[in-house]
Amino acid sequence: MNQELEQSSCQEQLARLKQEYEEFAYIVSHDLKAPLRAICNLSGWISEDLDQNIDPDIAHNIKLLQNRAERMERMINAVLSFSRVNRMELDIRPVDTGAVAREVAAPFMQSHGLRLTLEDMPSLTTYGKKFETVLAKLLQNAVTFNDAEVPEVHLTATDQGAYYTFKVTDNGIGISEDAKHKVFNLFYTVQPKDEEENLGAGLTIVRKIVQFVGGTIEAQSNAGKGTTFQFTWPKHIV
Repeated sequence: MNQELEQSSCQEQLARLKQEYEEFAYIVSHDLKAPLRAICNLSGWISEDLDQNIDPDIAHNIKLLQNRAERMERMINAVLSFSRVNRMELDIRPVDTGAVAREVAAPFMQSHGLRLTLEDMPSLTTYGKKFETVLAKLLQNAVTFNDAEVPEVHLTATDQGAYYTFKVTDNGIGISEDAKHKVFNLFYTVQPKDEEENLGAGLTIVRKIVQFVGGTIEAQSNAGKGTTFQFTWPKHIV
């Protein structure tokens, strides 16, 4: 009896801490966005007021200030998206995973010349928007870290009984051995942050979504030889 009470107390405490964390991330994100937007606006107004009289060094520094503020705003938006995973986009609907893959790949085909191949893609009833987000961010990662003349992604699914195993394989630059365990960390990037447009938040959000539905995800890669992201997704949402 005492053991059951202790377990119940721990579960309640864990749920309370989880709720407090999500509320904290949400509130902080909103409270930080306003002053950042003000910094961007003020620096722009200063630049406009000085117009032709602005010193080149000052113009360069103002541009750096604006870039840093805009990057910080994107980071805040990423934290907000991360904190919302368990609370938002909970609509459950029939999903043709192949059709979703083609839909989210279309912008990358146009912008990066992405070549997408699909194999054994199933239909299932699940969190439609969340599944779409996972595929979109994995495809974005595939074209962002890719120096091939034609970026390619092969997406396949395998029926495992209660769930499907999806594999997203690209011909990109790959992941070094020491970076494999870091790629799912929030804001981790291989390049220096001042030189890299990518925030390093996409894979973190992907992992949280996959874990939310009860699945797992891992990266299989060798530097210079492409990457495969393998994740499991349940057939039925309970």
